Amino acid sequence: MDLLPKVFRTEGDLAEFDSSRILNSIIKETGLDEKEANKITELVVRRIISSGIKFLSGPHIREIVCSILSEQHFENERKLYTRIGMPVMDYEEILEKGPLNKLKEKVNPEKVLHWAANRIAEEYAHLRILSNEESKAHLYGDIHIHKLKYFDLRPLNHVWDPRIILKYGIPPLADISPCSNLEPAKNLKEAIHHLVKWLAMVQNEFCGNQGFNFITVFLAPYAKGLSEDKIQYNIKEAIFEINQLSAIIGRKISPISLFTCPTFLKELSEIPAVGPYGKVQNSYGDYYDECLKLFNSFTHVFKQGYNNKKSFKTPKHEIFITPNWLDQFKDAYAKVWEEVELMKTPYLKNLCFDLYRNNFINKLTEDTYTNFGILQDICLNLPRYAYTTKDEEEFIEILKSKIQLCAEILLKKYKVIKKRLHSNHLPLCSGILNNSYIFNLKNQGLSISFVGLNETVKFLTNCELHESTDTYNFGKKILSEMNKSCQEFSEKYEKTYLLSENISRKALIRFTNLDLKHFPKITLPQFKKQNYLYTNSAHFRKNAKIDIVDKIKMQENFHLLIQNEAIEFISLKELNIANIELEDFVKEIYSRSKIACLKFIP
Repeated sequence: MDLLPKVFRTEGDLAEFDSSRILNSIIKETGLDEKEANKITELVVRRIISSGIKFLSGPHIREIVCSILSEQHFENERKLYTRIGMPVMDYEEILEKGPLNKLKEKVNPEKVLHWAANRIAEEYAHLRILSNEESKAHLYGDIHIHKLKYFDLRPLNHVWDPRIILKYGIPPLADISPCSNLEPAKNLKEAIHHLVKWLAMVQNEFCGNQGFNFITVFLAPYAKGLSEDKIQYNIKEAIFEINQLSAIIGRKISPISLFTCPTFLKELSEIPAVGPYGKVQNSYGDYYDECLKLFNSFTHVFKQGYNNKKSFKTPKHEIFITPNWLDQFKDAYAKVWEEVELMKTPYLKNLCFDLYRNNFINKLTEDTYTNFGILQDICLNLPRYAYTTKDEEEFIEILKSKIQLCAEILLKKYKVIKKRLHSNHLPLCSGILNNSYIFNLKNQGLSISFVGLNETVKFLTNCELHESTDTYNFGKKILSEMNKSCQEFSEKYEKTYLLSENISRKALIRFTNLDLKHFPKITLPQFKKQNYLYTNSAHFRKNAKIDIVDKIKMQENFHLLIQNEAIEFISLKELNIANIELEDFVKEIYSRSKIACLKFIP
């Protein structure tokens, strides 16, 4: 014992070296049997003595144990025993400048702690949640687990039914420490204010986009007797408040979505309406004029923007459209076309898209709220799989194996969040309302997205998606196989697996850069390498010469196979060159096709 130094403990005192502590911790944390654990402990003691170390601490001893575990080829046990954190210099870099990939962001105390904690959480996911195969697939660039740093704690995206807040107040749950409950709103200003406050409160339990569904419908009873000027003022205040959430919370938050429409669907019009003080007043169909006023007011505020017509960074204005509404509310949608041309902000969503209606709208009742979301998204690097084979059938088999890997990771996420709900680590989401969690795990989708369909078919067939009928059909075949796999996993695991469009720019950048590094001679840049990114999901190359109408017809077939977040981006410049009026174009698209969503860009 005279040859062993004393151990400095985190409690601040010195203790005698005790090898039994090492032995017991190895057995407890790694699962090694006593014989193997004794062998490791003996090697640790010998190394400490032979090295002549004069100072020891708990972390120092753990480093030595991990080194010996690796030398003895106990790699899985080393992963279980290791510490997580970061080098001192890395933390100092974050403290002084911020992370290397966020040098343009302003640094504040909350962000420093946030960034540091994210590093630890991501390491934990690799070491304790993901298998070696799953971890390597993400790190190497075969797949991208979106927001991996939140994998162990938070769901991804969520859309809320505003009635939860309007009927029960904020928060809509009892005994949420340290909150004092506010009674249900008594007027429009309070109602909107409560909705924004809910988004601020629940941000800590989600890591992606959030939003409110049919907000113009559910706020209609509160607009009774108000002028459009008054309504616009209240909406403008709310949008500015949403813009300030990042500053209030101290870290960047994902965009908020507000879903608006000028009138009611039949399913909504017959539901009892929640009004001031949370009381039921008539049915939503009785507030036709108020809904339209709200819709016009939202459009006006988004069109107005701020500071000389600058568009709001958040919230996103997502507008529901049906062909009938385009005729019935021509004046209201004329203001939408102005918003599109001035700000390019609206996302025009096809409410006739069957998936959306079947999954959510048809479930609406007085006491059933339409909360739904995406629990987790994992993105597939399609070109990477193509680079490993020139055989189309072999490519499909590789693709299926990667989807299987994603499906298993998504199951882990489901189990993690289920555990967090039961342990009350998500106190708002795990609150009970009408005898069930306010966050219904069964309504959450498990998303598998993808990048680079265009580059994939180019490598395998020597043509891009738009250049050959055979190539285009092969692209559809790839999407069909992915869609089929999602359906099979949904039935097998009794969960909702969805094929999605990729929502992560980080995935595009990682996949592109890693493939240029690992496959430099065969990666297919479409632009100059320094500006090169893979084409997102199933889109055509941006500068591809293709008729805009033909482009929509071809993309429609893809949208029918992509069950979540399929968006077609249309250049206003292209429309002008083709001498097509914006209104006529949208009306033609939504009356004849199943395009899920349109977004107009300059």
